[in-house]
Amino acid sequence: MNGITPEQVPAPDVERLLHTRHRRCLPALATLRLLAGTSGDERTGHGVRSATEEVLGELAAAERILLNSLAGGLRSNALAHFLECRTNRLKVVAEDAAVAADGGDMPSLRRLLYQFNALADAMWKVQIALSESGRGRRAVRSR
Repeated sequence: MNGITPEQVPAPDVERLLHTRHRRCLPALATLRLLAGTSGDERTGHGVRSATEEVLGELAAAERILLNSLAGGLRSNALAHFLECRTNRLKVVAEDAAVAADGGDMPSLRRLLYQFNALADAMWKVQIALSESGRGRRAVRSR
């Protein structure tokens, strides 16, 4: 990020950074979709863990960037709590999917991977929408 800490990211760049983080996790999300359609073997559990950890890592980085950009706002604590709850739910689904893969329970694995994908997609939409609404509020305040 060219030596700029998340706290110093200019407001217009926050949305761009979130989109960049989202693009970085697309291969992992595609891997999860492929794993949901396979019959599974001993590598499936490792593949599920690896891909879900990559997605969760990118979401966490995006969350830090977003929360730092909204710091000091009236709702920053509430938004942090909201995002933390959604992230925790995503982590639970990721772990359940890995356990299902380890146990060879392919129907449960498919269901959990589709659920993980839907939750991750919703999380990206929420983060990007919050960055856009934060930018709009700053623009109004600066007038």
